[in-house]
Amino acid sequence: MINSLYSGITGLNASTQRMGVIGDNIANVNTTAYKGSELSFENMVSQSIGGYTGQETGGGVMLGDLGYDWNQGTIQGTSNPYDIAIAGSGFFKVEGVDPTDPTGATMKSYYTRDGSFSFDATGNLRTSSGMQVKGFTVTSPPGETPVTVDPTAGTKDIVIDPTLYDSITVDDNGVYSAMDKSTPPVKTALFQIAVVSPKNQSQMAKMSGNLYINTEGDSAMNGANIPGAAGLGTVATSSLEMSNVDIAKEFVNMITAQRAFSASSKVITTSDEILQELISLKR
Repeated sequence: MINSLYSGITGLNASTQRMGVIGDNIANVNTTAYKGSELSFENMVSQSIGGYTGQETGGGVMLGDLGYDWNQGTIQGTSNPYDIAIAGSGFFKVEGVDPTDPTGATMKSYYTRDGSFSFDATGNLRTSSGMQVKGFTVTSPPGETPVTVDPTAGTKDIVIDPTLYDSITVDDNGVYSAMDKSTPPVKTALFQIAVVSPKNQSQMAKMSGNLYINTEGDSAMNGANIPGAAGLGTVATSSLEMSNVDIAKEFVNMITAQRAFSASSKVITTSDEILQELISLKR
């Protein structure tokens, strides 16, 4: 009888945890490039003193794994010419101050699918939270297309000197070009956005600000490359990826979690009533 009480408690905890995940998904239904979380559970088995015999009874439920739904969100056009969305796999590589360094001098790599980018006053391409966006310099002469890059040279901060260039544009290959201030002005391709993918997507962990880190470190990421290369996704300009949360599915999950919670509480209530009957018999 005591076992049923503990099993009921594990059911209450599991349902509460699931409701937390569902609530987080619903809260982020309008968050740019948000990937819904999915919670799985595993059964618990009561082991007898003599070891496992093949006739063990269950001891409740426990948390199994918290994963992410990596399915593509809807790509929606925006009015910002510097917004960019990834259609397919991959992340943008960005860089910011390492929060573990009290001096603020150490930079740390992060990854995001939120392409809400804009240029600051000094020509740095940054995310909405101020992270520096990384890319490749191009090697073609001014105005020549197509441009080429050397990914083996490593990524660099995308910085377009406002004293030398203006009228910045970005094309569907993720190439940033600008008109110089000569007479007549010449259009020059300067940078191409970098896209990177993890060697194991399950190692990606969410951070605040629509950011991800790789729990195994940056070495567990494949080398950065240009959009569309090496199986990476292409890019869409003046666009953002929307949240992939299915609100109807989340409401169904909410109902299921609520019913499971009610059933687990009923197990506890019923077990308590039987215990009261047993105590009454002794009296």
